[in-house]
Amino acid sequence: MKKRFATYTDGVLWVCEQTAGKSDFGAVKNARAGSDIKQIEKLNYQEMSKRDQDQDFANSQGRTLSMKVRCLLRPWVTKLNIVKIDETLYSIINVDFDRASRVMYLYLEEVRKL
Repeated sequence: MKKRFATYTDGVLWVCEQTAGKSDFGAVKNARAGSDIKQIEKLNYQEMSKRDQDQDFANSQGRTLSMKVRCLLRPWVTKLNIVKIDETLYSIINVDFDRASRVMYLYLEEVRKL
């Protein structure tokens, strides 16, 4: 029997944006501490299995797929945001919106531990 509602019980993530400044020559500095990021919204997530085609997609962009998660739809989330789970920062490789089911899938690459 199919569940009526999706459950997001694997954990909590924060969608964030970097507040770290720029270097002397104008390049954006990477976030190194919790003070370098601004937490925007807290979401519960469900970890999904990484399919071969997901791995191939990430590899084609020169990235490594660390985690794939499903959470409630937030249409303002883009690849420019970063995700914090526990004390680990992830960059977003891709955001896949499923508007009919009101969910989004985040393809994440681990950046560093805070």
